[in-house]
Amino acid sequence: MRAPRTVVTATLTLLIGAGLAACSSQADELEQQLSKAGYTNVSAEADYDTTTKNGKKKKKLDDYEATAKAGSCTVEVEQDSGDHDYVIETVNGKDVSFTNLTASALIAELGKQGVRC
Repeated sequence: MRAPRTVVTATLTLLIGAGLAACSSQADELEQQLSKAGYTNVSAEADYDTTTKNGKKKKKLDDYEATAKAGSCTVEVEQDSGDHDYVIETVNGKDVSFTNLTASALIAELGKQGVRC
């Protein structure tokens, strides 16, 4: 009886560990992707939604979020799970929507709108 329980426990532990590693690797990839695009001070993490059903809390992976700098502007970026495109959602607290812009292209676009970074 102990052997089957041990095997099941070991298998579940490996599966959970692999799942967590997959989550962190996409966050790492997002950090690398933004750094290559010229952003600085990049920090990315997985974002989980918490739901409550029948008194039990359940966490579900929603997406990946990152903060970074483009020049002197603070940028908030989102990337859906399993996706390679990223969306710039806010710049210095102002809502925007740009997909896959490099830092220099973002600064140029914001300059057209009168925002200096």
